Amino acid sequence: MRPLHSFIIMPVAGLVCMSGCGAERRPAITAQSEVHLTTHQTARQTPMAGMIDVSAAPAGPAVSAAINPPPIIAWPAVSTALNPCPAPSPSQTRTSAAVSLRPSLIRLAYVPAPVLLKSAMKAKTNPPTTAREPVIKTDSRPMGDGPTLTGLDVLQRNDFRQLKGKRAALLTNHTAINRESVNILDLMTSHPNVKLVALFSPEHGLFGNVDTQVEDFHNTRTGLMVYSLYTARKDPNLKAHHPRPQDLKGIDVVVIDMQDIGARFYTYSGYMGNMMEECGKLGVEVMVLDRPNPIGGLYVDGPLTDDDLVGAVTSYFKMPIAHGMTMGEMAMMFNAENKLGCKLTIVQAQNWTRDMCFDQTGLRWVNPSPNIQDLDAALAYPGIAMTERNVSMGRGTTEPFHLFGTPFIDDPRGMCDEINKSGLVTGARIEAADFTPTGTLARQHIGEGKTCRGGRIIITDRRKFRPVALGVSVMTYLCAKYGEKYVPQKTSAGVKTAPQYDVMQLRGLTSAVLCARIREKVSAENNLKFIDQQVAHFLPIRAKYLLYPEKKP
Repeated sequence: MRPLHSFIIMPVAGLVCMSGCGAERRPAITAQSEVHLTTHQTARQTPMAGMIDVSAAPAGPAVSAAINPPPIIAWPAVSTALNPCPAPSPSQTRTSAAVSLRPSLIRLAYVPAPVLLKSAMKAKTNPPTTAREPVIKTDSRPMGDGPTLTGLDVLQRNDFRQLKGKRAALLTNHTAINRESVNILDLMTSHPNVKLVALFSPEHGLFGNVDTQVEDFHNTRTGLMVYSLYTARKDPNLKAHHPRPQDLKGIDVVVIDMQDIGARFYTYSGYMGNMMEECGKLGVEVMVLDRPNPIGGLYVDGPLTDDDLVGAVTSYFKMPIAHGMTMGEMAMMFNAENKLGCKLTIVQAQNWTRDMCFDQTGLRWVNPSPNIQDLDAALAYPGIAMTERNVSMGRGTTEPFHLFGTPFIDDPRGMCDEINKSGLVTGARIEAADFTPTGTLARQHIGEGKTCRGGRIIITDRRKFRPVALGVSVMTYLCAKYGEKYVPQKTSAGVKTAPQYDVMQLRGLTSAVLCARIREKVSAENNLKFIDQQVAHFLPIRAKYLLYPEKKP
């Protein structure tokens, strides 16, 4: 078999150059030249300017003629394939494609530079990952270098053999991508070892683009039903956010792959727990494809869940807010500690240690939910989101979870100065900021359409940053200043008088004991010591299920 050939398409003075990897060095080429190179495929200009058509030669064994460009490749990696052409400057657009086809010819063709540049830029910003339109279009971006493989990468490397002969369902969403940014649905629906029969989606839906409840629907691209776990079922015998037994009928294994962000009340782990409960009852295997905790696996902090709220999708297990675990580790803990009796398989991530944040893994970042748009937002989330029930988190702005505030804060600069000077919020500072949440992502959230005054979180040293200290400090300040100021408030039962900042509303995100201590004016410093004591009770339980080392040996 002949070697695979690589081709580069680039806009240089309107010239399209395509060259085999093993092509010998050629004289300089101009836009008027016509050069023939022996290779595996013929390229010709189609009637539409800027389009390159690749057609198979008339003889030889049947092979694929589809070009399938991978993500953008850096120029040095392919420069040896481009002898006839000078290397482009960094500002020039380029993309690559590889095919293995029959011997034929390559022709240089002149294409108008503006048209070609537009086409190339489109290819760069939306690199196709399969010959067909993907089931889930992934908007991902590189974030640092590293060698980490997710559980999906490992399963794919093993040719999905663990699923062969099984009727499989997926609990997943847009975050389940491999290192090349291909979604799990696109990988599985085209693989002969995988027989998918149903899909389940968590909060924000299969495509991760909504902040409201999602209904079941039929996915026409796959022909499968998508059963939403983030919808209101009318069945009184069904627990909220649990799959229905009839939807699991005939399924041998449920594969779970979602990117968590390391916070108890980030609901993906709760949906995983709910699925494991039902699968345990029905004897259905659960396979979790593990992923790194993006904020690292060392930070464990925050009050423990109230006993009466354990099992809710925002507090599935009695643990601190920042748990410092992966989805696979939590699955093992849920199964053993809650005695779910679930037949559980964990496909571990590889080349990840607990001291690594997401930008040290080499994995591509995709927003895990509409308002977690970068790593700093994920880092701040376990702390500042403690007070989200009463304060806007900047949803509907360009800086969600970097901003926080409400219309009633009258001295944002004074608030920021007091918290900064306390010395409790290390590795970060907050600066006074005004913002107005608008659009669909702000809908039904605090401050929608109103000017909110508050702070902007600026992380200066992630290793020293303690997000929960920020959350407790903000709660303490706002409760002290606005907790005893009673104002009329609209409720489902009508208008009533309530504290302008009612800290007890936050017990679901924190705990009743912490909220009561703040209301009783216990200092933020003493409350953080109380939280340390609670974390100490959880650490021995957590330690039994850790799969990854703290650092490289």
